[in-house]
Amino acid sequence: MAAEQISTPNLLARRLLQERKVDEALALLEETVQSSPDDPETQELLGMACFMSRRFEAAKVAFEKLTQLDPKYATGWINLGAVRNILNDHHGATKALRKAIKWDKKSASAYYNLGIAQKALKMNSMAISAYKEALKIDPCMAEAYSNLGNMYIQMNNLGQAVRLLEEGVARCPQSRKVAAILQKARRAKEGSRRSESPLGRLVDEKELAKKQIRTAPRDLDAAQRVHERETLHDLGKTIRRATRPLVEHLDKDLQQQLHILDLAAAQKDARGEAPATYDRMSKTLDEMDQLRLVTKTAIAEVRAHLRTTDPGF
Repeated sequence: MAAEQISTPNLLARRLLQERKVDEALALLEETVQSSPDDPETQELLGMACFMSRRFEAAKVAFEKLTQLDPKYATGWINLGAVRNILNDHHGATKALRKAIKWDKKSASAYYNLGIAQKALKMNSMAISAYKEALKIDPCMAEAYSNLGNMYIQMNNLGQAVRLLEEGVARCPQSRKVAAILQKARRAKEGSRRSESPLGRLVDEKELAKKQIRTAPRDLDAAQRVHERETLHDLGKTIRRATRPLVEHLDKDLQQQLHILDLAAAQKDARGEAPATYDRMSKTLDEMDQLRLVTKTAIAEVRAHLRTTDPGF
């Protein structure tokens, strides 16, 4: 009887959500969760209702609770990752989506949302791999074709963009978005051809002008020179502190972790060292991304500082 009393409101809430009666479903679920706070189904439905009503923070809380109640439920981690992406917590989204993949390696949605997070974090090569994996699992996922196609266009890899999007149109003929992006890629590719010189090189006079060597000394007083020297020295130290451990991660930690996981995959061994190594590699990648962000920020500060004293830089 107790199970029926718990499930009946959930069934009604699910029906209301299907009928897009979100406010009614939300009111019912908020009442139900008071009496059944540890019911995973209620938490999932509550998260879905909050998401549909654009209450993203509340949706995140509900999905976090769901992952605590049922840590092996991949869909809960996927939903949490998707909400964190919307809230611009892309590091948090990455962690949640790796958990989802840990429990369901055949989830196209997990890889798709992981691609969104990694693209936002400027981890383009990893984002491309994630989108490709999503399409490998679900060759008819129009959103993955759209996002990956746009990435190729932004990277000026127009030939690959066209090939991918042509496949997307063939697989998803009902998607107007994929067709529109294909047309954009084709126009960009055609425009690129027309802008080439007879020798096949692109000539951008503005870029060439920016790269002309400046031979005149800059007019800085003594205080400005001391300030510039100290500022650049401090930024250089920041870059060195960030890049040294980054090289060690690339040269040692990541290679060892990938080697162990490669052996585990070849032997189809989901036990042994593989799970712990996967967690260590996730931590390594997060640390590398943080170090990369520190380096990128410091370099941007160097450029900004030099532009203040040398507008032609």
